[in-house]
Amino acid sequence: MRRREFIEGTAITAALSLAKPVCAQTGARSPGIKRIAIVHTSEKPEGMTIDGRRSFKAYFEELKRLGYVEGRNLLVDRYSALGQSEYYGDVARAVVASHPDVIISLGGPLARRLKLLTTTIPILYSGGDPVAGGFVTNLARPDGNITGVSVDAGLGVYNKRLQFLSDTVRNLRNVRVLIPASAMIFWETGLAPLREAAGRVGIRIAAALLSEKLDRPAYERVFDEMEADRVDGLMVAHQGEHLTNRQMIADLAAKHRLPAVYPHRDFIDVGGLLSYGSDLGDAMRRLADMTDQVMKGAKPADIPFYQQTKFELVLNRTTVKSLGLEFPVSLLTIADEVIE
Repeated sequence: MRRREFIEGTAITAALSLAKPVCAQTGARSPGIKRIAIVHTSEKPEGMTIDGRRSFKAYFEELKRLGYVEGRNLLVDRYSALGQSEYYGDVARAVVASHPDVIISLGGPLARRLKLLTTTIPILYSGGDPVAGGFVTNLARPDGNITGVSVDAGLGVYNKRLQFLSDTVRNLRNVRVLIPASAMIFWETGLAPLREAAGRVGIRIAAALLSEKLDRPAYERVFDEMEADRVDGLMVAHQGEHLTNRQMIADLAAKHRLPAVYPHRDFIDVGGLLSYGSDLGDAMRRLADMTDQVMKGAKPADIPFYQQTKFELVLNRTTVKSLGLEFPVSLLTIADEVIE
């Protein structure tokens, strides 16, 4: 597939009835219609809708509550690299060339490309630590055209995930962290303290590194390697590509009988063992509120980055039984939800 065909095939404009002539005839701004671009590294465009997974549903429902209805006074362009990092640059250029009122970038790799291409179009980002990622230097006063919501509170969350996994899997010794090749810097620097702390209690942690092309063969290869290495626990990192492939990951973990801890409850809804992380629905509602502020004239530099402080622990009792394990009382008593 040629790159031009790829972009045309994966950037979908959901312009309905009233909005169609505005976009198709002149590409000009209508006083009554706003235009946003939603950009994702891997989620299919059709999944980024009010009928998609729960976080997108939360975003569009909040926009509707604020008075923005797609097809009436809102145009939405949806872009995806479909998990292929070689297309990040092409997708970013296509987004900027479309001149939306606001860019919603879900995940760091594409946000980084977008930030290099424009200093004028507002970018609202949802992903990991924006300071560590190099997007801003100050959370309270973002220095440029980007602000948003951080859904990962850093090392403390990973420490908790490892603790919860260890509480569930007795004598945990050989753990892998599932990450794509594009996040290697996160492994080398961000998780170094976690690896050192785990080593002091006899737990070895290594990277389960996925190739650049995040397709089913790439995930199957990594799980086969973990089985061969007698891995007894898996930590799934917070990258958006994993969230898109959550069903595949949960199925492979079940097939290989590998206990895994996940960053968000979406994984538990499809059969994952346990998750500890931020509420993505809440994050997207906050992103919708920021979208409203920007479309009413606020500058990203004047909107503080929001760092989520509430995290939820979700357990899947059916999955733990299928693995021949039990959740300890200590987890059951603090869990926000136990799925039967």
